[in-house]
Amino acid sequence: MRAQPFIIIPWENDFLAGLARLVLSETDGNPAHACIIVPHSRPRRYFADTLYAMPELPKPFALPQMITVSELFATLRSEIENNPPEQIEMLDRVGLLLRCLENQAQEQREALPLPTGDTNRFFPWGVRLANLLEDFYNQNIEPEDVTYMEGQVVDFAAGLLGSLGRIHREYTEKLDNRSWTTPGYDAFRVLRHIKEQRGTYTADSFACLRGKRIFIAGFYGLTGVEEAIFRHLAEEYEAQVVLHSDARLAESPSRVHWACREHTRWLSRWSVQATCAEEPEARKRETVFHEGFDLHSQLDVLERTLGASDGQPRITDADSLPATIGSAVVLPDTGLLMPVLHHLPRKDVNISMGYPLGRSTLFRLLETVMRLQETASGKGHGASLYHWKEVIGLLRHPYLKMLALGEERPLGVPLHHMEASVRTGRRFTDPRTLHPELDEQSKLPEQDVRALLATVFDLAVTRWEHLHTPQDMADTLADLCTLLLTHGGDLWDRFPIDAESIFRLMHRVIPMLRECSLATQIFPKDVLFTILRETIRQERVPFEADPLTGVQVMGMLETRLLRFDNVHIVDATEDKLPGAPANDPLLPDSLRGMLGLPDSRHRELVSAYNFHRLLQGAEQITIYYQAGVERSGLFEEKRARSRFVEELLWQEEKKRGKLITPGTPPLHAISYPMPAITRLDKPVERTPEIAARLSEYLRRPLSPSALDTYLTCPVRFFHERLCGVGAIDEVNEGDDHAGIGELLHSVLEDFYTPYLKRTVHFDEDDAKRLQDLFSLRLNQSELKDSLPFDSFLMLEAAGRKRLASFIDNQPETHIAALEQRFQAEIAVDGRTRLIAGRMDRVDEREGQTVILDYKTGKVSRPNPGIWEDDTLWSRLRCWQGEDDDTLALLAQKLPSVQLPAYLYIYPRGVRQGAPLPVGDAGWVELRSNGKEVLLLGTSTEDDMRETVINEQIPLLMEFLFRHMETVPSYRPNRGRHCDWCPCANCCSV
Repeated sequence: MRAQPFIIIPWENDFLAGLARLVLSETDGNPAHACIIVPHSRPRRYFADTLYAMPELPKPFALPQMITVSELFATLRSEIENNPPEQIEMLDRVGLLLRCLENQAQEQREALPLPTGDTNRFFPWGVRLANLLEDFYNQNIEPEDVTYMEGQVVDFAAGLLGSLGRIHREYTEKLDNRSWTTPGYDAFRVLRHIKEQRGTYTADSFACLRGKRIFIAGFYGLTGVEEAIFRHLAEEYEAQVVLHSDARLAESPSRVHWACREHTRWLSRWSVQATCAEEPEARKRETVFHEGFDLHSQLDVLERTLGASDGQPRITDADSLPATIGSAVVLPDTGLLMPVLHHLPRKDVNISMGYPLGRSTLFRLLETVMRLQETASGKGHGASLYHWKEVIGLLRHPYLKMLALGEERPLGVPLHHMEASVRTGRRFTDPRTLHPELDEQSKLPEQDVRALLATVFDLAVTRWEHLHTPQDMADTLADLCTLLLTHGGDLWDRFPIDAESIFRLMHRVIPMLRECSLATQIFPKDVLFTILRETIRQERVPFEADPLTGVQVMGMLETRLLRFDNVHIVDATEDKLPGAPANDPLLPDSLRGMLGLPDSRHRELVSAYNFHRLLQGAEQITIYYQAGVERSGLFEEKRARSRFVEELLWQEEKKRGKLITPGTPPLHAISYPMPAITRLDKPVERTPEIAARLSEYLRRPLSPSALDTYLTCPVRFFHERLCGVGAIDEVNEGDDHAGIGELLHSVLEDFYTPYLKRTVHFDEDDAKRLQDLFSLRLNQSELKDSLPFDSFLMLEAAGRKRLASFIDNQPETHIAALEQRFQAEIAVDGRTRLIAGRMDRVDEREGQTVILDYKTGKVSRPNPGIWEDDTLWSRLRCWQGEDDDTLALLAQKLPSVQLPAYLYIYPRGVRQGAPLPVGDAGWVELRSNGKEVLLLGTSTEDDMRETVINEQIPLLMEFLFRHMETVPSYRPNRGRHCDWCPCANCCSV
């Protein structure tokens, strides 16, 4: 029997309303006699409401049978076979494929170029292979081996493709032997049975279709199995194919809209005609485009647009529920769901798209737990040590902080203390060894709180150290979920998406892991984590799609067969609509068409049909997209509007006869007023309170480093020294310059201590001894654990080399003092202030004292002519509290006063014996060759040297104290130091 002509419902019209009228007409007003096959389940509720709202249909009435195509295949197979097979999940499919490949390798007595022996490497390939075989089932194709693919795909993929036919046959055989099935195999087996029994299946063969008027409604791009079975239903069951398409398909297929091309091909393949069930409805369609610069700009306009149209009538009476519901916000990407929900102005929102479980807060907890194990290093007390950042990620997770005992949530304070302890500890730590302070205001027994904390670490850390099988992981996940549910308090009532996520984990993921064929097989932990990630990646958290009121939020695929008056499409960019081809290393897109599988061109055509079909039925269309630069990992890519949006604009430009530029309606450019960015200094005015705090601070001796801080920037001095504001104290992930400096100071002190009060001159043996001491102390220090391994090796090699150069550049000298602290007084305007500093080494040479400071960083040399700059010294001498640039001028010419301060302190701070006259001070550049860089140097004349030490340096010290205590306000001093200043954000408005 030949198929009947297809019926076209014009895509300008409401498809479900037209289908309802057709069903009533074909069933003599009794829709219960109809069986409607649809692409997906979403239209069921809409169709029931459409029938309910039809006045010509007497109430009550029996609903028609409406099933999805996947439900149809499963139902038909259950009728064909006496014992319906069990549908297996992805883990079982991958395990079955692994057995197939191992069997083939044994039969052929040769190792296949596949990672079958390495389950960690095979599992991702197994998932891809299982999906590929599912595609072949759906397309009714039995593949052959695809050979000679070396060079076009990676070796593993070439090996799989070279055995593709054999793998497919053995995989199919094992499915039958074990009475297992998959959705694709259900469809494949139904079609095979129908072909094998051709001529014996009549209109009464299938109970689910017996006595029904069958309608195949709303399909576009068919799989091979779908087309074959639909044709069988059309020829043997007189099923009626109903399309939602361009009305011109019935009269002039050559003039049909290009997005309906698959419908044209369908008619051609079946050699049938099409008739139009009703006239296209005339619509005055208005399309508006909003071009934003990022997602937030799009959502801002979406919020304002929906808010402005909030005067739309609300549905309150179910008896008057129309087939078309208000507005739809369509999201091409599920990742847009949460940002969009935060910007919707209306509360009556209906979500009909699944949210990926892999984006949930629950999965972030599991990802943190897995990352702890994957980045673990070393052993501590029999257990692994964990990277500090991953530990903090666990401690800061909101689920743990919200765990309750009774009416209290006691873990917030101890977790906060633990985080502070981890930040100031080592790179690798064990959170179970921390002993946090508990909340003093808590009324709970301390042992109960610590028991809950121990349970948390047992389920989030300890149990994950000893995972061996998927079943172990399932048990651990189940216990973790039990902990969250038992102590979650009202968390799951307040956050329904989180509740749905944990429900999905418990009722889908955990049973898969526990009951799959690989449940008891031992895997490395990284394989188990790969299995868990892949399993969760395929799960979606469903939303309850009732009631059908208010704004509908859905994905593009969920809009199939539905119609909305107002349509908002968010982020309509080329990478979302139609989207970039998936990067499949097993079978690239360019090869899919060669094997008879749908490729990216087919997918783009389906995407185009869904897009244009949705817009044809709308009256008000608003499209939002981004046209800016988005940073990716390596490059900056230009975000471009979708080709479908380009087509709509092109059509509008043809009507107008000119190009439309952003900012010209209907193409609106989203912009915001951008005031000039000005950076105004924010001085700190001297108040009585600040003066009192400074006075208290100056009661203690001031260090040269504090004077350097004030000289560099008075505002930084105020925040750091008076207010105690500093850099965030946390684990140093890079090169620890401060730790390296402390180590070198300690090594040099130990090296020089035996020579204290002695005259020394070192040779190569001394250099070797210093190098060995450095290596020993370095390997005993915390730097071995805190520095990256490559940095540690480079530090040891560079340190030995530079210490050898240091010894070579040391003159004969007499060691007078090592790491000794000296203190001196200074009179400032009738007040006595103290200044003190610890000097690395004090030498006596040629009748003079030379003070040395070891520098592992950059040496801040003074301006060469500073000591002869009479103008500068005159300004210092005459300064009496003016708010001028004298301090900034001094900082420019003398970046550091450390060595001048030492020259002032030492002769006045020595308590025992008469020291030799102070002649100079200098830095020892340990970062390079270890040479001494003297402050005054040998070129300075004796009279100038005496003037500098006895007159200018005391004047310098006096000026700094006077300026600190009398300047009206502390002003920031801009410079390169602002780039690494921890208080940089405090000194401007």
